[in-house]
Amino acid sequence: MAKQRPVTDSPAWAGIRLIRPWNVLMIVVAMGLITESLLLPAFGGELPPHQQAIFALGTLAMAALAAGANVINDYFDVAEDRINRPDRTFVGRVITRRQTLALNYTLTGIAVLSSFGIAAASKSIVPALWIVILGVLLWGYSPWFKRRFLRGNLIIALSVGQLPLWCLTLLESRSFDRWLELFKSTEGNILLGYVVLSGYITLLREITKDWQDAEGDALAGYDTLPVRWGPKRTKSLLHRMHFVGWGMIGVTWWASITLVHRPLAPLFFALPFLAVHIQLARNQVASVSAWQKLTLAGGLLYLAGFIV
Repeated sequence: MAKQRPVTDSPAWAGIRLIRPWNVLMIVVAMGLITESLLLPAFGGELPPHQQAIFALGTLAMAALAAGANVINDYFDVAEDRINRPDRTFVGRVITRRQTLALNYTLTGIAVLSSFGIAAASKSIVPALWIVILGVLLWGYSPWFKRRFLRGNLIIALSVGQLPLWCLTLLESRSFDRWLELFKSTEGNILLGYVVLSGYITLLREITKDWQDAEGDALAGYDTLPVRWGPKRTKSLLHRMHFVGWGMIGVTWWASITLVHRPLAPLFFALPFLAVHIQLARNQVASVSAWQKLTLAGGLLYLAGFIV
């Protein structure tokens, strides 16, 4: 079989592909929607100029951190990516390993420096600690956590689920009494529901992606759930976990009807989740992962409905 060439020969374009710009854009959009739809109403409307600057820095920090994590993931995953996705393996073929590391260090440095700026402006060390701890977890994802049973999956789920709480930290990082007040409100209940549901669906997607990449991961010596359990048990677990997901969506639907009087809005994420279950039953693993991502995007559309 002929060796499959990468989709680009340009180091610059390869660097952009490593960052995964659409995923980073999704983070930026999510932060904006979470803040506009849930947090600003709870905090009394418009942000003063200095808080707008803090929020802009916080968005930059999270976007740069995620982009850097994507880059370092591909740096460490070269061996298995050459088996699982040879046309999208750029490190060592289109862009050098040294350039890849430099790109990661630059993006991570931007994230950490931005968090220090936020800490200074808000007179709280919490934002800086948040980014540093999350950065360490994401940097260690590929070389350590991803190779261990379920640990990498849980870290990525945590990284997605923490996003609404990061937005809240940017608005209030010194008085956690304000957090408790918020969590008692309708907006706070929806925020917590979003944290749990987005983290859980991300966990499902990470397990699905590991199932999709099981061949390369096994050859690379990874101890992921699909490698240890095999495809049959993995599929059975995903079926059960998706049924639990339906329970969570049911609670969210009930809350949407009773708290905010939006009975149809949950269809934005319920319909893609139904497609996930259908494709899982058909054993279409790649399609399952794509529909799981659309379920997360549907959650953003649900939030957008509060603004329009």
